[in-house]
Amino acid sequence: MRRGGPGRAGVVLAVSALVTGVSCRREDPKIRELTVKAAQADEAAQELRQAWKAQLGRLPLIARFQPRRPGPYAIPFTAEQIRFLQARVNAERDVSRRALILEALAKDKEIRDLGERLVRMKSDLPAPDVVRVHQTHYGLAMRFLRGRGIADDRARDLIRRANILDRLAPGFEVYHFLEDGVYATWVAQGGAPYSPSEFNRMAVLEEIAEARARSGRLDLALGELLAQKRSLELEVSELRIEREAFLEDRAALQGEETAHVASLNSLHYLVGERHKLERAGVVVLPLLGRSRAGPDWKGDLFDQHLDLRRTTAIQIQARDLGLERIGSVEVVPGSYLRDVHYRLDFSTDHRTVTVELVNAGRFRNENVVFAVAE
Repeated sequence: MRRGGPGRAGVVLAVSALVTGVSCRREDPKIRELTVKAAQADEAAQELRQAWKAQLGRLPLIARFQPRRPGPYAIPFTAEQIRFLQARVNAERDVSRRALILEALAKDKEIRDLGERLVRMKSDLPAPDVVRVHQTHYGLAMRFLRGRGIADDRARDLIRRANILDRLAPGFEVYHFLEDGVYATWVAQGGAPYSPSEFNRMAVLEEIAEARARSGRLDLALGELLAQKRSLELEVSELRIEREAFLEDRAALQGEETAHVASLNSLHYLVGERHKLERAGVVVLPLLGRSRAGPDWKGDLFDQHLDLRRTTAIQIQARDLGLERIGSVEVVPGSYLRDVHYRLDFSTDHRTVTVELVNAGRFRNENVVFAVAE
């Protein structure tokens, strides 16, 4: 996918490693062959693009030729133009100008040969998706698999095993390969001004720049907060004078205090489908080790409350989560242990589960996630 790549042998080695990962260690010969061809076709396309660019730079120097269509592509000379330039070679006295014309004619033949070679290479490949604005690699892969009659769940599983890029640029060409239940994909530069690797490097640099800008804004905000702190310290003396008025208002705050006490004696919880919670970054549920809070674990997510002074049981319904049944319930954080801190009582049809808090005090004023899976 890069200009000036290592050639056929290097492409085969690079694509071999990619296909092995995509196929989840099942090396499908057909997918390997097609992916290598897609990489080689992209290299040929970029070689042709460079030849076009070089030729466009020569046109104003050798004659008043203009491209027959706007854009970065040099159309091969017509037969009449070739005859004209060959006549100019014989008549031209300026050695350097004669060499330039001969070079342009040679480059024209090279462009024709490269174009024919590219057509032959692409004839063995499926037609790629040409990326448009706002399209994603995942979305294109899902559309391709759906078009092959594959159910969404199976399609998502196949895509998960493939090499999917986070971002695509308009003009990229996305190839899709499906053989014997194995899906693979390859992103070529196509008509984009940069390769996929260059584009992703640009994205990383943009993120770094944004992070630095955000850091600068945070430093500025910190300075403002420090100034506010000094101002608040000056206000403390005034607040001491108002203390007596505050004591008179204390009775009015007793109602709020009651609600606060209830909150302190309550479990604050969130019930959700396991995979959705993981994708949203709310929880991390590793195969090994304890479950834990994710990067987007936020206090305002826990909008359900259980007053532990009144009850210690929570009932979870499968239909409330859009599920047919409940197969398992993961309590996060993983420091809460089943049959030590809580018990799970499943109904016979597994459409309902009751969570009984054995050690209610352990859950007082805590945020807990119940991650449900079928």
